[in-house]
Amino acid sequence: MPADPRAWASHPLDAVAATAVAGEVLSRYCWAIDDGAYDELHELFLPDARADYGAFRCRGDELADVMAGLHRHLRTTQHLLGSVHAAAGEVGGVRVRSHVRATLVGRREGAGSARVEVAASYRDLLRRAERGWRIAERTVDGRWIAGDRTILPWFGRAWRSAGAAGTSSTRGT
Repeated sequence: MPADPRAWASHPLDAVAATAVAGEVLSRYCWAIDDGAYDELHELFLPDARADYGAFRCRGDELADVMAGLHRHLRTTQHLLGSVHAAAGEVGGVRVRSHVRATLVGRREGAGSARVEVAASYRDLLRRAERGWRIAERTVDGRWIAGDRTILPWFGRAWRSAGAAGTSSTRGT
């Protein structure tokens, strides 16, 4: 594997390298959301990327504004990423599956904060770009949700996920 990540554009990835690359990109996504650094999403998604979060769909060039709007009314979030598995297959592409568990905390005043916890799976396609690996496609499949959904006014629009486990499954985070 070339030491300089820019040289990866012409170097095929094995499964271990693909998983390491995917883990780095997806971790940066989680940290950007949790830090409220939505502009960093422009560096993680290709401008023409397709993202389907269940409750909404958008393109990569819209994602930063969409995420900022969705999280505006929250006090904090924490996205925990795990079970990242990647396989290089397509020319210039890496298919990735991962799990995420997100805790979203509202701004409610008084005794205790309202929060909701969501477990989901990400299915991504990463592509090599001039400035590194970027997400070209994202689909979010909900696993379960618990807590006060009222802190997420948009969440009622979420679709049911056909393959999700549990009775209160939904898509999106």
